[in-house]
Parts: sequence; C-alpha cells; structure tokens
Amino acid sequence: MAGAHDLPARSHDAGATAGHGHNHSHSDGHSHSHADHIASNTKEGLRVVAVATAGMFVVAAIELGVFALSNSAGLLSDALHNLGDVLTTAALWVAFILARRPPTNRFTYGFHRAEDLAGAFIALVITISAAAAAFASYQRLVTRAQPTQIGLGIVAALIGFAGNEILAQYKIRMGRRLNSTPLIADGQHSRADGITSLAAAAGLVLVALGVPVADPIAGLLISVAILYILFDVGRDVLDRLMDAVDPDVVAQVYRQARAVPGVAQVTDVRARWAGRRLFVALTLGADGAISLTDAHAVAERVRQEVLSHVRGAATVDIHVDPVGLPEGVDPHAWTHVEHDDHDNHDHEHDDHAHNHHHGHAHPH
Repeated sequence: MAGAHDLPARSHDAGATAGHGHNHSHSDGHSHSHADHIASNTKEGLRVVAVATAGMFVVAAIELGVFALSNSAGLLSDALHNLGDVLTTAALWVAFILARRPPTNRFTYGFHRAEDLAGAFIALVITISAAAAAFASYQRLVTRAQPTQIGLGIVAALIGFAGNEILAQYKIRMGRRLNSTPLIADGQHSRADGITSLAAAAGLVLVALGVPVADPIAGLLISVAILYILFDVGRDVLDRLMDAVDPDVVAQVYRQARAVPGVAQVTDVRARWAGRRLFVALTLGADGAISLTDAHAVAERVRQEVLSHVRGAATVDIHVDPVGLPEGVDPHAWTHVEHDDHDNHDHEHDDHAHNHHHGHAHPH
C-alpha cells in the first residue's frame, strides 16, 4: 500500500508486487506543504466562522429587539431562525477546532469527521427552529394577536435580509475556497434565511394594508420554507455520513492512475470524505516480472498524481497486484499454516472475507 503524507511521522504500506510488500515513512517536502495547506485552511475556516457567528448574532438581536416592540409573528419566526444560524456556525467552529487534532491510536484517521457531524447538528437546529416558528405563528393566528410598530418591523426584516445575504455570499465563497461542504451548506442556509426575512417584511406590509392575518400566515410560510431547507441540507449531510462521493471523483482518480507509465490496470477505486479531506484507496496492476522497487515507484507516482490533481485528496492508499503471471498462479492464495481447530475456524472466515474482496477485482 502507498500511504499519503497527512501523517508524516507514521509508517504507511508501500506498493507491493508478486505478493510482497514493505513499510516506509514519508518525510519529503510535499508532505509538509500538504499538511501546512490543511492547517492554513483550518485557520482561515475558523476566522470565517467567527465573522459569520458575530454577524448572525447581530442580525438576530436586532430582529428580537424589534419583535419585543412590534409583536410580529413573522419577525419572531425569522429571528428564531437566525438564532439557529448562530448555533450552527458555532458548531462549525467547534468542528474546525476538533479537526486540527492529530490522529491517535484510537482515532487513527483523525477527527475530520467532526465537520460532517456539525452538518448533522445543523439539520437538527433547522428542525427545532422550524417547529418553534410554526408554534409561535399558530398561537398568534388563533389568538389574533396584532403586530405594532409595523414600519420598524419592516425595516428590521429588511436588515435581516441584507445581513443574511451578505453572510451567505461570504460563507459560500470561503466554503468553496476551503473545500468545506458544511460551510457551503451553512451559507446556503443563510441565503434562504434572507428570503424568509423578505417574507416577514411582506407579511407586515400586508398588515399595514389591512390584512391582519397576513403576519402569522407569513410566519407559517417561513416554517414551511425552513423545512424545505432541512430536506436539502439533510440530504447532503446523509450522503456524507454514508460515505457517498461524486462518481466524477472516482472517474478522475481512475484516469490519473491509469495514465501513469507502468500501470497495467486500475480496479477497486474507492473514496470517501471526512470533513475537507478525501480518503482514496485503489488497486493497481503492474507487470509481475518487475522488482519490488520498481513496483513501489509506480505506486508512488500514482499516489502523487492523485494528490496533485484530485481536489481534496489527502490520503491515497494503494495495493499493487502482479499481472502477467503464469496461468494458475494466484497471488492471493492463502498460505498461512493453521495451528489448531480454533485458528482454523477463524481463518476460514478470514479467507472468505479475503476472497470476497479480491475475487471480482483482480483478474489473473
């Protein structure tokens, strides 16, 4: 196996041929530059989250303050949603902090998955804010509570729209730059919040025009809009937690590996995201007659090509199979000597799993 450079102090399996392998450590310049790039991204991500949290808190505080004066259901719904945004951006801040921690013997892949868990927390907060907004709007609808200070409420709602849109553009732009899906999702969340602020303003305008029921109805419509956002965000979060990946990423890994001289075949390409890092694994086929050193060189070239050209790639694990062997020679034949019945029982299961992994992927 060929390991990546994200853990320079740890050993990684190198490329193997003819059934052999060896371990080595990576300590070249690319290792440090890649780690430095991730660290820089994390620092920048923390700065983005801090700015976004402060901005959303100011917007929510303004709307809550005006709600206390105007008693507008639409404005309350929007303010509650914006307070939810404060919680979600704070969750992203915690996730970025955790992602900086180095791997341990227990968490051997590090803590990058914390960013994806933050996405799940975002979905939870959206659900709670939708329920709270709907309940408040329903109460005002059945009690026929009327908003006051309508002009001030409209101004506050428009401020909410402007603040949300500015923060949305900022978070989406920086999320794309940092390759942070949760940050992009939070930016899209803020953009939708801006639309709900416009809905709150529209409800107050209708109240001013003599349609008093428009304000709580606007609050209920905002709750429905929040649920629509929840569906979109929840789908993306579930994809990440289930290790879904864009098929184009798998195709790009295949193309980069197949183009390297000495690669006879590429199979078993797998990839999964953990936060902003893409973990890649694949199997190469190389001439079974070449030396272990040459096979390792092929695997190392593939690893570097994937790291250099596949966006987000941070770890690339490679297994090399020999091709062109005499007919009937199985490089994955089980050769371990059994010692007793208990071991034999255990290895029967191991052998089954081993054959299941390799049987469909490595033609000989």
